[in-house]
Amino acid sequence: MNERRQRREAMDFSQATAAARAGVSLATWRRWEEDPEAVSASTRIKCGGVLDAERAIHERRVALRAEHEKVERQWNDHPLLTPRQALAIRTQLDMWQDLFLGPWLESSGASGPLYTVSPFDSLDPRVMVYVNDNKAWAYLARQRCIAVRDEMGCGLLPFDRAGCFFDEVLMALVIDWLEETYDDDVAEGAFNGLPSHRNDGHWNAVSDAFDNAARWAEWDVPAIIGHPLLPAMLAERHPFTWFDAPPLPPSSGRN
Repeated sequence: MNERRQRREAMDFSQATAAARAGVSLATWRRWEEDPEAVSASTRIKCGGVLDAERAIHERRVALRAEHEKVERQWNDHPLLTPRQALAIRTQLDMWQDLFLGPWLESSGASGPLYTVSPFDSLDPRVMVYVNDNKAWAYLARQRCIAVRDEMGCGLLPFDRAGCFFDEVLMALVIDWLEETYDDDVAEGAFNGLPSHRNDGHWNAVSDAFDNAARWAEWDVPAIIGHPLLPAMLAERHPFTWFDAPPLPPSSGRN
């Protein structure tokens, strides 16, 4: 059995199906599969392209299945999130850093003011008065999106370790976002590889659970437009300090 036939059969394609996808006759496909030199160069490109494209799709499906199995193992019995909720949060963090913050930084802010860029367009505008278009701040925010995404890939939430204030603000922003978009994601089949749970769409319950788990009492204040505590919070905790590590507890030993 030649390599081309092996690849086709591994994808569970008949010769007729493969030929139809390549836009050639069944006889032409058979000739190409037996001996690529028996057909024209353009036909070789068409037929080979079918196998290459389908292999890429197949590999992506295998990787996605493995990712879903990992998510289910890590989050199936988690007290705060269901597997679908965890995947939704990770996916949104990745979208923010890749599709919004990354391009804004690459354009040096030419694409518009930072306060119009997700997720900052969901912050109370009074926060962005302090930040303006500070690129270093945006860069650090993007790095935290990546870090929290990767930690969640290991089953860890920001509340599970001592971290910076911004990480918990991210959680508030992503909950608000998913309250609006989660049902659309489900309708589009974004989580079809994961079993559903009755609490999947209950983002208010997630917010309550995070409120109990948060290390910072004001974790969600910047994400609530018009919150009365925000001015005092900003006076005490400037956004430029949101990426700072929390202070170490005082030592109990003698100097």
